[in-house]
Amino acid sequence: MGYDGPKVFLAPYGNDAAQENFERTVRDGLSLVDLEEYTDVASTADDDRVHVWGTKASVEGSWKKIDVGDFLFFYRSGSYEVAVEVLGTEKNEPLGREIWPNHEEGKPWSCIIYTSEPIDLDLSSAELHDYAGHDITYVMGFSKLNDLGLGGIRGRYGSVEKLVYGDQTDRDDAQQTLPVTGASLDVQAEPELSIPSKVLDELYFPGELAQELRQQITAALNSGKHIIFTGPPGTGKTEIAERVCRYLAAAHDDVYTGYQLTTATADWSTFETVGGYMPSQSDGESLRFEPGQVLRRFKQQGTQRNDLFVVDEINRADIDKSFGQLFTLLSGQCIRLPYTVDGTEVEVVPGDEFGGTLKTHTYVMPESWRILATMNTYDKTSLYEMSYAFMRRFAFIDVPAPRIPAEEGEAIELLAEYADRWSVTADDDALRAVADVWRATNTAVDDRAIGPAIAKDILEHVVSIDSVELTILLTQAVSNYIFPQLEGVPRRQTIVAKIAGVNAVDEQKLWNAAASVLGVQRNG
Repeated sequence: MGYDGPKVFLAPYGNDAAQENFERTVRDGLSLVDLEEYTDVASTADDDRVHVWGTKASVEGSWKKIDVGDFLFFYRSGSYEVAVEVLGTEKNEPLGREIWPNHEEGKPWSCIIYTSEPIDLDLSSAELHDYAGHDITYVMGFSKLNDLGLGGIRGRYGSVEKLVYGDQTDRDDAQQTLPVTGASLDVQAEPELSIPSKVLDELYFPGELAQELRQQITAALNSGKHIIFTGPPGTGKTEIAERVCRYLAAAHDDVYTGYQLTTATADWSTFETVGGYMPSQSDGESLRFEPGQVLRRFKQQGTQRNDLFVVDEINRADIDKSFGQLFTLLSGQCIRLPYTVDGTEVEVVPGDEFGGTLKTHTYVMPESWRILATMNTYDKTSLYEMSYAFMRRFAFIDVPAPRIPAEEGEAIELLAEYADRWSVTADDDALRAVADVWRATNTAVDDRAIGPAIAKDILEHVVSIDSVELTILLTQAVSNYIFPQLEGVPRRQTIVAKIAGVNAVDEQKLWNAAASVLGVQRNG
């Protein structure tokens, strides 16, 4: 997989049963002997204790997003008290039933998470939720921290790792990327690519949309174009880009060495993409050239690579400022940078012009290398701020939100189809409530829809705990998952008003949240 720093998952353990489970299986850990009957995964542990956490099947959609190296932040009593690093996951209901016998009847923790030893964190919920744009001061159910929250952590602490480990660790790129496999890479190879149906199988697209998307992606890649996926938030643009890259890296491992995912920001300059001078680690005074994210896709540790590059929300960046000389490179011409390595100017060469030895000052862009980016059409005016020189190097592929039927029964049926694909178990009341919110959001204002991924987040939230009223959970979910998408959107007051009219929403609390998060007030 690609790497742009670990993800963070929030794991509340406030009730008595969860606290008992945490102390026994995470804090103390379990003996390998106790687990051998149920799993082989635990046998890879470095010592005789295995630290393990789990979730129930209703939040399997969030659990599936966990990768090795991600972190769980455990929440209780107003703060995130403990962090653990993920060492592995597996679906194992018999194991869950055995080690957590106090589960709610019929709902064992079947989604297993093997972790490192716990590390004291002591991060206030107010701080983390402020980063994430939440007005809710507590978390209900296992969930993934959003990009705003991750960005806030990186801005405040430098990285998730530094927040967790402090100065005890400094993981460099060599530890964060795939193994080097491109020592004899053919930088001039341009294989005929085809995206098979299995790449998008686990995603649900109505009608012929999945086939149309695969055809457009295949045609764009084979015609030498980079790709920007456009569409409303939550339509799966980033997931599609990652799945395509993951497939290409596996099916054409003689050409591609992996992929990297990053999120663009307004602060990007050519330093982030191309590179620049940094103080030397040896003395802190002399300067050395540090390659940026694009150049690191071409070479790492002196070895040629061909890592596909996924740029999420590319329109957040000032394209001309952040890509600079790369316009020339993307058009197939060699560029020289105003930096030196070993006394020689850094050069970046297209694959079809390279025929020599890879030198310390040389970076080679393989002919088959591609950028796959995403752009939220809530910000589609940003499209026209991109220079034509940049735009013409990309194919723009639209990933639309599904049309939500006007009839309540049909809308519920559509959401139920998605829920089945997501493996989210929800009763009729939850499906009806979330379908009503989804329809209200997507019909309030033209061209302001949200996609199924956000509906999934809302549905997972409202089914995450049975002891809390549906109205409370749904109102929280709207504030947590829809409101961040409306920041700065014209006529957001109209959208909020339409959602507030849904029967299952607490109207007054929703308006209070809208005033705090979006700065909009209820008329009258």
